[in-house]
Amino acid sequence: MQAMGLFDFLDGIPDDYVPKQRMTAEETEEAFTYLKNHPLFLDHIPEDIENYPELLALQNLQYDDTPVNIAAALLKNANEIMKKDGDKKYFQKKAYEIYSDAIEQDCGDKELMAKLFSNRALISYKQKNYKCAIQDCKWAIENDPKFIKPYFRCAQCLYQILHFTEALKFCNLALEISKEKDIEELKKLILQQIERQEKKTEEEKKLQQLYAICNQKGIRMGPSKISLPPEYQPQKISLEQANPPILTVPMLVTYPEFKQRDFIQYCSEQTKLYQILAPLFQTPLPWDQDQQYNLNNIECYIELDDGNYAKLNIKAKMLSIMQGYKVTVREFIEILLVCPGTNYYKKQFRSEYHILNDQ
Repeated sequence: MQAMGLFDFLDGIPDDYVPKQRMTAEETEEAFTYLKNHPLFLDHIPEDIENYPELLALQNLQYDDTPVNIAAALLKNANEIMKKDGDKKYFQKKAYEIYSDAIEQDCGDKELMAKLFSNRALISYKQKNYKCAIQDCKWAIENDPKFIKPYFRCAQCLYQILHFTEALKFCNLALEISKEKDIEELKKLILQQIERQEKKTEEEKKLQQLYAICNQKGIRMGPSKISLPPEYQPQKISLEQANPPILTVPMLVTYPEFKQRDFIQYCSEQTKLYQILAPLFQTPLPWDQDQQYNLNNIECYIELDDGNYAKLNIKAKMLSIMQGYKVTVREFIEILLVCPGTNYYKKQFRSEYHILNDQ
């Protein structure tokens, strides 16, 4: 009696069937490609998903359910994408679309809708689309006022667009829900920025007032042409509280013969030039070995707006100097101080500086 083979026990197998011992190279490649592209073996969502029919079929299954279940499944799907590839723009876009699809389900579950809006806001924040993120955060808060994340994210976005007062408001609302460390640190940064903003506003207000008063006095104001060395640390032009206000301005005194400088922090408009310079000559200048420089033997010059230099009346008040010459008062006034009896004055000074006729 002939022994029965395996296929004798199977229905539908031809009697003359001969099994193949090995797959061809073509068949092996085809099987490998199929398995590689099967949803069970994918380790990421491909960019060309339309070329993966099995994956598309699985995605379509999730829409065959109630709005709440569909929205929840989409939330989970998008969250997984963001956890794994949330720093890549392509996957941010895909997750954003999925969150949007879930939101369109309008499922009626307030907590779920708040999470969807909040997570979509996070993507907008990452892409620096702050206004869209703020709107999504506000919708999230509207759905679930006790959900802390949208308050924090909204404050972050408002901080980035320099809306510090409103950012502080959302920080405080978040801290009412929970005293989170990240929120408290953000609040500190916001308060620092508000303080700087208030200080800047106050400085701008004072500067506008300064310009207005200088204009009334017939004094032209403008930005500085040169920067002073850090060691001078000049005071800004300011107004003394009086009626009318008195202008005080720093003065840079330059000695071109010696290439030296002195700096005087406060020069009142009511003070005469020689009174301002007098303290400089209480002791001999250290670089004036011949001791030729003194109040009775110096000339002072100021640069005009056209680049020429004019000789100053040393007995004139600072106000008349600032009013009477075609000069723009900048962060400080620069005065050239020379001694007419020196060889430098006779041979170099008037050739180096274009001096107008004495006024």
